[in-house]
Amino acid sequence: MTERKTRRRLLKQKRILVVGASGFVGKNLVLELIQKYRVTILVRPTSNIELFKDNPNIRILYGDLESNRGIAESLDNIDIVIHCAAKTMGQNYWQFYRTNTEGTAHLINAMLEKNVQRILYLSSHAAYGPSSRNQPMQEREQAKPISAYGQTKSLAEDLIIKSGLSFTILRPVSVYGPHDKEILTYIKLLHRGFCPVIGFGPKYMNLIYVKDLVNIIIKIIEKNHFANKIHFANDGHCYSFDSILDTIAATLNRRTLKIRIPASIALFIGLLNDVFLSPEKKLVTRDKIRELACQYWVCSSASINKEIGFTPRYSFDRGIVETIDWYRKQGHLA
Repeated sequence: MTERKTRRRLLKQKRILVVGASGFVGKNLVLELIQKYRVTILVRPTSNIELFKDNPNIRILYGDLESNRGIAESLDNIDIVIHCAAKTMGQNYWQFYRTNTEGTAHLINAMLEKNVQRILYLSSHAAYGPSSRNQPMQEREQAKPISAYGQTKSLAEDLIIKSGLSFTILRPVSVYGPHDKEILTYIKLLHRGFCPVIGFGPKYMNLIYVKDLVNIIIKIIEKNHFANKIHFANDGHCYSFDSILDTIAATLNRRTLKIRIPASIALFIGLLNDVFLSPEKKLVTRDKIRELACQYWVCSSASINKEIGFTPRYSFDRGIVETIDWYRKQGHLA
């Protein structure tokens, strides 16, 4: 039996729960998993799950991490939990904390009660924070998150590390691809011929296409890689923010104007957004502007690549073509 067939057979035997399946990464992950396997998903009653309805490979259960509802029941006959749920938009620290930190604590407690021992936690580069120089940061360096989102994700990491569960924590960098609302905002602005940029100096960052991230997650499960480690995940390239915008504009075949906004003014605009706009109408938050104002978001993904034998397939040039093509087919770009 080939190694690939062996891995597929072993994965079929694993009973997987995906928490946060209605989110950007969760949707892409579940849609890939169900090509070959059956999964259980835990979603809130208000979540949009049209993609998943009437699919025989998906068992849909309803609950909520923040309010600690339905979690224990979802863990019956489960071997592995993939925790993708997160609050990425909020008006204050406590809104992030209740979902990202307390919600994770509720999940951990239920797993311990049900004797479900393995968890893959999808954290974020934001949980580590920006670097002070254009030098890839390593997982062993001290985390210094600067946003409420990053701080509450970092606290959730600590809870998992101290839980006694067998875990892998992934810290993906900025993820883009189909179903992503954040990059769609930039695409729509550039499609109209302009884009605001926070600050005046050059900025550098890593990216990862969602298909590559999904493949990392599946490889971790296939290899049963729950070695109690934290790993960054990126596509192996460092991009300037200006080059990212230029690549999107070129893919759209648009000439665009970049409008530079001082960080102090952008933070004030973010504050107004937080105070006066509902989450679905916000273009940007104060929390996100704090992150966008930083010069370096760069890290090394060498450890996860080595430990699971992963090689990224997508650079941004390739991934953004697929992403924009998907948005056009969905009618998001007139």
